[in-house]
Amino acid sequence: MKTIMVSFVLLMGLLGCKNKDITAQLGRVWIVKQAIHIDKNGGRNVVYDKTNGVNLFNYEPFLLDLTNADALKFTDVAVGGDRYDFVGKWRVDEKVKLVLYDLSPEPTCIDDRSDCMKDGIQFFINSVSDNELKINRLYSSDKTGDTLNEYILQAK
Repeated sequence: MKTIMVSFVLLMGLLGCKNKDITAQLGRVWIVKQAIHIDKNGGRNVVYDKTNGVNLFNYEPFLLDLTNADALKFTDVAVGGDRYDFVGKWRVDEKVKLVLYDLSPEPTCIDDRSDCMKDGIQFFINSVSDNELKINRLYSSDKTGDTLNEYILQAK
């Protein structure tokens, strides 16, 4: 009887566990904790670490506000320190891709490989928790020297 009761409690616990909705987990304001630029040859360069006083790249202005799917606020940064403020919308595709779309102003594109084309700026979601989000930009960014960018973000 005791074994049946323990089994029942474990089974109910497993059935009651649901994966957290990734959209709900993303729904907060994110800032950069660490940024890594990946060059065309696959070389990885940590260009920003919030805990490091000396960085190669200033990601302080970077902001990804996902608190409202219909009112995205995204601040991207460029190598020279220029900041680019966008508003638009966001969605999650297939539980692994974060897409920023209907952006205003419209992002500029340098070539057809750029992720600022009609599909929006896209990131692969590596992992998400209540306090940390790891994402990779799916296409190179002309603003950072045509690198692929990997971000570890923290909740603001």
